[in-house]
Amino acid sequence: MQFKYLVAAAIGLTLSAGTACAQFPEKEINLVIPWGVGGPTDIAARAFVPLFEKYLGKPVVIVNKPGAGGAIGTDFAYARPADGYTVVLSAETPAVFRVLGTSKLSFHDFDALNMLVYSEKLIVVSADSKYQTMKDLVDDMKARPGKVRFSYTGPGSSGHIQGLLLKDKSGLDISMTPFTSGNESLLAAVGGQVDFTAANLGTVKDFLASGKMRALAMYSSKRSDFTPDIPPITDTLPELAPYLPLEFPTALLVKKGTPEDAQKVLLEAAQKAAADPAWADFKKNTYYVGLEDLTGQKVIDYWDNWASIVAWLLYDAKSTKFSPAEFNIPKK
Repeated sequence: MQFKYLVAAAIGLTLSAGTACAQFPEKEINLVIPWGVGGPTDIAARAFVPLFEKYLGKPVVIVNKPGAGGAIGTDFAYARPADGYTVVLSAETPAVFRVLGTSKLSFHDFDALNMLVYSEKLIVVSADSKYQTMKDLVDDMKARPGKVRFSYTGPGSSGHIQGLLLKDKSGLDISMTPFTSGNESLLAAVGGQVDFTAANLGTVKDFLASGKMRALAMYSSKRSDFTPDIPPITDTLPELAPYLPLEFPTALLVKKGTPEDAQKVLLEAAQKAAADPAWADFKKNTYYVGLEDLTGQKVIDYWDNWASIVAWLLYDAKSTKFSPAEFNIPKK
């Protein structure tokens, strides 16, 4: 009888050990960034990942998969198993993939962990530019229709949307030139390949401080707390006021169907990372604004509201292949 108890106890210990070994995560996590190295999403990721690793207890490997306005990387992540070992740090474009025809996916094909950060937008030119103010730029666009060049990052990206706002809501005829990554788009403006761009404040902070670039306006209806000396674009183009502010935050996503226990572990680690003093320092030093308190369904609701504005803006500008109505996206 004693032998039978010993065997049962041994089996119980074995099963317990097996359960412990199976606890998520057992291996490294891949963090897919659907954008190029050096862009605003990538910059945030490289500050966040060491903290994410710290609280997960496993390595987190950054996988950059740029192209098609974020669609290539998002499709890549969705093709991976829904096991929690692939996380996407998404920008805004899944909200408009379907209307643009770049992917069949949307935010509804993923479960959201939480929102992370956004960087306020502004209009910038190179230090050598002839434009000293936003009015100078607007006057030249009016004087030379279709000749003033603007860089942006792919269809449906923040720069694309901001360019369309300029064209369609202010009646300005500008030449829009797409680039693969935010970094390439920015460097095109620095190097004079284009005349101006709509950049992230956190990304161009050092360019502005070093004198390599000049800010003409915040792409907002108000001044930034970080740079109160830069006027809002609505001072020059008041017709943009009804569409501003329009934010472009990043969000951590996993493929729909990922086990709830894995999602719980990932979210807890992400929230601990977001509460870490090092992350607060990063946001302060790079001028990023945090939205980490938005989690789960609230993230999806945020993007649904965003799509109801932006998808229809793109459609009205004849920049989509499909109507938002085909995907039951209401118009705001």
